[in-house]
Amino acid sequence: MTAQPSISDGEAARRWAPVIERAKKIAADLAGRAVATEAARQVPSETMQLLYREALLRHFQPVRHGGDGSPWGIQFDIGRVLAQSCPSTAWIATVVAANNCYACRFPDAAQEEIYDGGHDVLVANASVQQGVRLTPEHGGYRVSGRWKFASGIDHAHWVLVSGTPSDRDGAPAGPPMFLLLPARDHTIEDTWFVSGMRGTGSKDIAATEAFVPAGRAMPMATFWGPGPPGGHTDDPFIWRKPLAGYFGTSLLGPIVGIAEGGLKAYTEITGVRVGAMSSDTVAEQPTVQLRLAESAAEIDTARRVVRAQIHRLRGYGERDEAPDADTVRAMTRDRAFAVRLCQNGLERLASTMGAMGLFDGNPVHRHLRDLNAAAAQIAVNYDRGMIPFGQKALGIEPTPSMI
Repeated sequence: MTAQPSISDGEAARRWAPVIERAKKIAADLAGRAVATEAARQVPSETMQLLYREALLRHFQPVRHGGDGSPWGIQFDIGRVLAQSCPSTAWIATVVAANNCYACRFPDAAQEEIYDGGHDVLVANASVQQGVRLTPEHGGYRVSGRWKFASGIDHAHWVLVSGTPSDRDGAPAGPPMFLLLPARDHTIEDTWFVSGMRGTGSKDIAATEAFVPAGRAMPMATFWGPGPPGGHTDDPFIWRKPLAGYFGTSLLGPIVGIAEGGLKAYTEITGVRVGAMSSDTVAEQPTVQLRLAESAAEIDTARRVVRAQIHRLRGYGERDEAPDADTVRAMTRDRAFAVRLCQNGLERLASTMGAMGLFDGNPVHRHLRDLNAAAAQIAVNYDRGMIPFGQKALGIEPTPSMI
């Protein structure tokens, strides 16, 4: 097989322009359903059908299995567009849909099984394990346990989980593993009662003595490193490159888009708002104008920082290179900083709305709650993202668990 040729920024933009236009086309529909999505604590089936109809979940899916062949980085713009209307839907369409690039690191036989039922496939990721028991047996593993934060699980056909093998006596029997489970092998536990990103439906799942064939299990070191079994040289680079530096980038489109959506809602509301205790037009107040400008500058800066990082990472992948540890630390710092800028900008706007900003139905309040929930993700956590860079800059060996 020959290596996939590099493409220019212009060519990348040209390829993903039709996908972004399809995302824009459904924005009004999603906005009209955003409150209902939050109340349902999952993305409605009607929204999922819309995403499938417009082929907005197929980035990073194999072309041979219906993927759209979009260049890496498209998930940022899809997330931005959709999150301005419905943050939870954007999360499913980018963070969850991007799990295709994880599934495609598994061997070809596993990929064939995943996409055998058709092209409209959602792969969830349950990121936190509880009481998991993984026991080797002939041809694979038996797994029981519970996992948390499985976004989109109500609509998922497969889910990526983790566990560390041990024998029947509890003695270690291998390295930590990632495993792929079909929907039939787990149950959903409705635990998703939260303050923000309610519509993602990020519930718990549980499995009891589910059998996982060896081809659907992979050591974590192999999964995260270069050249996993499913990543061929003519496939998108994200399937075969080390994931350091790339992990967490799919969160950034929704996060920036949430802030942009909150800014837009604030501007529209404030433009026609009259003070509750007077007849003054709120938009004419210099302090309101100042805070709007400050917030817009922070959110615009965050978008530019993130877009530059997406551009840089795509460059590494297209050149068949990988960022070194110092570069990864700097990029992790920048991601965390960009997210904090978005939070600062939206919190400032919400604070100027007075009592009306406290209501659940206020779109600025809803976007702020969703933004703070999204920012809680470990991949963009501020302290975790900042401290390793500071340690290294001061000559202190960064804490391994925080890199």
